[in-house]
Amino acid sequence: MSEYSGIHGMWSENEGTRVRAAWTPRRRPAPLDACSAFRAAYGRLRHLAESVQGPAVLGVAVDGRGYVVEAVIVEPGHSLIIGRHTGCGLRLPSDTVSLRQLALYAQSGAPGAAPDIRLWDLNTEQLFLTEDGEPNAAVIAQGLLYAAVEEYALLFLPTRGPSTWSWPERAEEAWEALPPRHFIDQRAPSSDRRRHSRYLRLDGQEYHTNVTRLGPLMLLSGHERPEAAWGSLRLVGAEREEEHHISLARLEQGVLLGRYERCGVVLAQECLGLSRVHLLLVRMGGEVLAIDTASTNGTWRGPVEIQTTSLEDSDSLELGESLVLHWRRLPRRSSTLG
Repeated sequence: MSEYSGIHGMWSENEGTRVRAAWTPRRRPAPLDACSAFRAAYGRLRHLAESVQGPAVLGVAVDGRGYVVEAVIVEPGHSLIIGRHTGCGLRLPSDTVSLRQLALYAQSGAPGAAPDIRLWDLNTEQLFLTEDGEPNAAVIAQGLLYAAVEEYALLFLPTRGPSTWSWPERAEEAWEALPPRHFIDQRAPSSDRRRHSRYLRLDGQEYHTNVTRLGPLMLLSGHERPEAAWGSLRLVGAEREEEHHISLARLEQGVLLGRYERCGVVLAQECLGLSRVHLLLVRMGGEVLAIDTASTNGTWRGPVEIQTTSLEDSDSLELGESLVLHWRRLPRRSSTLG
């Protein structure tokens, strides 16, 4: 075998092959389908289920090789931020995942019932795929929810508590025993955002579910028309103050606040301690929720840092170090004739 020794060390006659291989980009594995991810994560899911004392959502992230990256428990009324940022509750360690990719909320149901799951894409260009292979901006689901982001398969399993289910020994038996998945509501991306999606269908297999698709998520173009305004959002900083009127439809879809242009309300760059994606405001039922999206300097109600809180009709929160958010529910307009 002929060899060359030089400043770069020892090279074999196979040098050309090795150089070409070095320039070949690493192919990321595709995310596992829902059944394969469930089998890979089954042991971890059983372990999580043994530790819950009441209703909760069990969550796991599985990479394309079938390795369980992280597992979490989300209690009813609590949220989970998913992404690359170290402050995320479920961290996906990949440079192709956004710092703050997804937000999940475990919505309480009837006493003793398993929570419903709400999952939002935080206005990224990497929309998540559900089990039917479609890109989505937001879903509301009952039962097991599967979401694929880049090479990761995410599974979220609602449970009523320790006595919910007798977990079989074999993952295959458990998968067959799961009830059919049902999307209460599913929001497709707008046409512009759909063009940015880099995903293909996972396995081509048919999956039947009842789905209602709605419009784009988390957009706020300036001020809403006065007749459409449902709430007022006043932001007060050290050097500036601004107010936004928000319609009920926008609030039910979600309004994202942060320094990124992708946010519905773009916060001033000069405000100290604000994250690029800082806060999500969303209305569920009769509540308006404020969900901190793993911000670096937090969201505060007085001296208490909050992750998820319900806003009163007139309420205030502090974002980071220098911005105060004042929320106010606008009075209903009564129409009179004559």
